[in-house]
Amino acid sequence: MLKDELSTLRVEGKDDKHVIASLLKRHSIDPKAIDIKCSQDADDDSGGKDRLLRGMKTLVATSTGRSVGFVLDANGAVADRWRAVRNQLEGFGLELPSEIPDDGFVGDVLEVQARIGVWLMPNNQDSGAVEEFLRDLVDDSDGLLQHAKASTVEALQLGAAFAAAKQRKAELHAWLAWQERPGLPYGLAITAHYFKHDSPAALSFIDWFRRLFEATPESAGVLAGRTTPS
Repeated sequence: MLKDELSTLRVEGKDDKHVIASLLKRHSIDPKAIDIKCSQDADDDSGGKDRLLRGMKTLVATSTGRSVGFVLDANGAVADRWRAVRNQLEGFGLELPSEIPDDGFVGDVLEVQARIGVWLMPNNQDSGAVEEFLRDLVDDSDGLLQHAKASTVEALQLGAAFAAAKQRKAELHAWLAWQERPGLPYGLAITAHYFKHDSPAALSFIDWFRRLFEATPESAGVLAGRTTPS
């Protein structure tokens, strides 16, 4: 099946793309059943939320008979990011709530027979990005993660050059450096079972994904025939 015939999922960055694809695999869902693409896949590599937001209207209008999902970071105020999304999706007859639901938004555009979904990383409630989502895939009792957090704070005091906004990313990379296979990228770390695929945060995202995509013809066989998560 051609890429433009598949239901689509648009994300901000490559980390988001690899994390989602790997998490789907852990739940026995074939990520190739959906066209998952990030802003950095474009030729000009401009990336970012602004490009994703600008492309929403066109993508929804041309998604006849298919589902389309959007995953954006909620850096800053979640309400502001949801307001920006609502501005792009107005005019399609969607019942857009004033606040994004805790379990993500899913609605139908009857005009083009398309199902539309929005997930704001990390959990539709808190400010953050994919790093905050991944943090929720690690047990709170994990001693190495607590050590990584303390070490990152100490590193800042010693003159570490990363920006304060990147502190959560630094913590996760320090934690990953101490695993059996040090320094794996996020997606491979999910495949290696370093992150929990069945944490409440992971299960909530998978539930949103299934609500959005499981009714589409091209993915119904994949999702309906899923086996117990590995």
